[in-house]
Amino acid sequence: MALTRSAQTEAGPTASTAAGPASRPNRMGPGTRFLRRLRDRPLWMLLPATVAIIVIILIPVAMTVWLSLLNVNVSTLRLFLAAPWHGLKNYIDAFTQPSVLGASLGKSILLSFAFSVGTTIVITPIGLFAAFAAHRRFTGRAVVRALYLVPYVLPTFVTGLVFRVMFTEKSGLIDQVLSSLGIISPKTYWLIGPHAFWAMLITEIWATWPFIYLMALAGLQAIPREHYEAAVLDGASYFRKLRHVVIPEIGGVMKLALLLSTLFHFGNFTLAYVMFSSPPPSSVEVLPIATYFNAFSSFDFGVAAAIAVVTMILLIVPAFIYIRATRISNLSV
Repeated sequence: MALTRSAQTEAGPTASTAAGPASRPNRMGPGTRFLRRLRDRPLWMLLPATVAIIVIILIPVAMTVWLSLLNVNVSTLRLFLAAPWHGLKNYIDAFTQPSVLGASLGKSILLSFAFSVGTTIVITPIGLFAAFAAHRRFTGRAVVRALYLVPYVLPTFVTGLVFRVMFTEKSGLIDQVLSSLGIISPKTYWLIGPHAFWAMLITEIWATWPFIYLMALAGLQAIPREHYEAAVLDGASYFRKLRHVVIPEIGGVMKLALLLSTLFHFGNFTLAYVMFSSPPPSSVEVLPIATYFNAFSSFDFGVAAAIAVVTMILLIVPAFIYIRATRISNLSV
């Protein structure tokens, strides 16, 4: 009996120690488990970027939306975010009343669409042909590729100033060349009146076509060489390779390039502001110009904020549709 008790005494602590952790209930709450999972993941590294996005993007966007619903002008500017409530009247005024330049919001939207879509339609084939030419191996290819990028790397304000001089009536290079060829009248004024839109469009085409060239060239260089070799073994001609190999391979890149190009032209403020006198003609009153002159010429900050909100929506919608379509296509693959 004593031997049995001593054995139990010696085995007792060991058994209780071994069974303790297994039988001890988990007293860790949901908050503690969340903190432990958070500690295991380096999410804290995203904190600087999150703070920057909140301060630089989300707060200004929220303030702009709020200002678009207030009556903020010269007399109420000192109140700022505490200005009298205006509701949707700023949006109604933007669409129904012309700005200081003479165009309503509806006309500015049409001008922005015509400018952005027209530029993208013209520069797309130019960029594609340049990419196909620069993709082939030939002597001096590196020099040609570098020269293609000259219009794109020049600052927009430099391009605007140069083309402003070139479009000057009678003394400008473009005006003289087109007049000597009989394409335009010698008394064509490019920097005022309805022709100002075409001057801005031509300048934007010259300055931005290398973007399509870069995107197309990147897509061409990403095509595996085996695809070309397989097409050659099948006896495919150049145009069949172009149709069945090249175009399907660079299709995704070109869709992204067309979207980014259109959105960039849609929000281009610098070119119209630098290229024309102040105030510019109403034929170039695209949305960024309309926002600026409503805010800093008419000092109607509520209407300017409403135009900015409409511009933001018009830019977000196509981007969201593209991202959604891309996600659906990736899930279906």
